[in-house]
Amino acid sequence: MSRRLLLAAMLFAVTLAGCNKDRPGPTDPNSGGGPTNSDPIPNGNWPDPDGTVPTVQPVDSTVYTPTDTLSVSIGDTTTPLLFQTSGAARYNLGSCSAKGTWTAPNGTLYGPHNPNCLTYRTSGQGSNGKGHCVMSSQGYPGLWINAVGHGTSPYSPKCLDRGTPSTTLALTFSVQAELFQATDGSGGRMLNFTSGGVIQAQLIYHGSAADSTTGAGVLLGTDNSSSAQIWSIGFSQPALNYTGGAANGDLITALSTTGVEVIACNTAVGCSTITLKIGG
Repeated sequence: MSRRLLLAAMLFAVTLAGCNKDRPGPTDPNSGGGPTNSDPIPNGNWPDPDGTVPTVQPVDSTVYTPTDTLSVSIGDTTTPLLFQTSGAARYNLGSCSAKGTWTAPNGTLYGPHNPNCLTYRTSGQGSNGKGHCVMSSQGYPGLWINAVGHGTSPYSPKCLDRGTPSTTLALTFSVQAELFQATDGSGGRMLNFTSGGVIQAQLIYHGSAADSTTGAGVLLGTDNSSSAQIWSIGFSQPALNYTGGAANGDLITALSTTGVEVIACNTAVGCSTITLKIGG
């Protein structure tokens, strides 16, 4: 082979290698797509505004000590949610099509009934009758302004478009909730939802100084239908994961008292709000 042909062949090989390396794969968390949260449905994930997906953190035994093991349950009332069928998806990360199918930024399809294609209000009161919903300055819907005029963040659960409340959805969980307390005086706590010794989902309360809770992973529940449908609760959803605006407080305490309204999704059935609780 001549020297010119050899150099051309080498350049072609390097170019191919560069293309393969730079093309986002279906499990690239920075692409906003792919089964990065071990959701077996799979139905995508809840990426943060920058397209990344929060990941579960190991327990640092030098900071946290175990304090309790709790059960997981849901409240009595569920509410089905509505989906957009066209246009940009949540935080403009990909797009939506029929039945709330999400096309992630890397081109992967998830759904139907993907949570990134839920619809949110841009006017009127929030679901709790306090405050109101507006469009954010970035053009994102569902920015909730609370009763004293403070904005939280776009895509607030209080601004979801909702159907008629029902009591038909009951979920059971095959995990246990393990509570850990920080020993560094911060007041921080960690709540892990584990199955077979593996953390499936997680909440971390960062202490009274930050007064915020972040979430990661996916909690799976099985409904009471004859086909035993699996529902996924992504812990990086806004109800569980602080991403800006007004601090979301201590959600671990809230789970053990009033419960926290979260979104559970199933590709065949849809998405609904449920009240997630933990107890002894």
